Amino acid sequence: MARVSQARLAVFALLIVSAIWGAHAVVGANVERVIAPLPLTVGRFTVTALCFFPALFHARKRFRQMSMRTWLTLTAAGLSVAVFYPLFYYQSLLTLSPVESLLIINAAPILAAFLAFVFYRERLSRRQLLGMGIALFGVILIATKASGRGHTSLSALLDAGIGMASFAFYTVISRKLFQALPRFDVLGVTSVIGALALWLIAFAQGQADHTLETYAHLTLAAWLGFLFIALFVSVIAYTLFGYALPRVPTGLSASLTFYPQAVFAALLQWVIIGTLPTLRTFLGGGVLLVGTFLLQKSNVQTSGKDLGEQTARENRSSQL
Repeated sequence: MARVSQARLAVFALLIVSAIWGAHAVVGANVERVIAPLPLTVGRFTVTALCFFPALFHARKRFRQMSMRTWLTLTAAGLSVAVFYPLFYYQSLLTLSPVESLLIINAAPILAAFLAFVFYRERLSRRQLLGMGIALFGVILIATKASGRGHTSLSALLDAGIGMASFAFYTVISRKLFQALPRFDVLGVTSVIGALALWLIAFAQGQADHTLETYAHLTLAAWLGFLFIALFVSVIAYTLFGYALPRVPTGLSASLTFYPQAVFAALLQWVIIGTLPTLRTFLGGGVLLVGTFLLQKSNVQTSGKDLGEQTARENRSSQL
């Protein structure tokens, strides 16, 4: 009975995570009316790093024993997820609608599967290749609709594509990190690395004073939007995700966190901004989701087979 209750709580937690991450696109587009992408990203990950700092202090002995290769991997993960991904994602939100940008960003699992093949030689099944092709067609439908609005939209599509590629890269290289290190160690280190890198960028561009001045003159509404991004998107959502992930099957967790995001974003975009996604955006999003579903379903089946083989090996070892 206790396990059933924990599983139900985990499912509820994942739905909350999906709602938060879906709302991120709409709230981010709204906040960017008063906060530019760089100050927004600097502030977000500064707050995130401070929230995760207690976990870093608790893990300081483990950090002394980590190899240089692990530190380099953590640095690459921090730069991809806390610098390149949010900066280009927020830049795309200045032109694209929240749903358009979110759907392109959420195509990251498709590129991640390809990168896993390149870096780790993970085999791609026919179903995975089919899913990648279908999802790519969905992205093209969304992109052609957005590109019809002119040169600015083409630049925004490039920004969204770079953001998507950055998140896909993080997904691939962070896999081994989460297998080797506690989740909050990884989240804490990558957040601190990202915050330090972002402040260096701000100083190099002469934007450090402007960043501080931006937050000194925010209205209450802007502060609420920023705190939602910094606390809910970066801290609370990842904490809930870390709680739920070990308590539900991988396929269910992926479905509950990925697929409802576009629905939540579309609803909030309509309520807050007053804009409904176009028919082509709906069609492209549906095609993209179908392709991603095929890809993730194949990944789950492969992971389950590998896990079963690993469990069998461990059982045989324990009998010896």
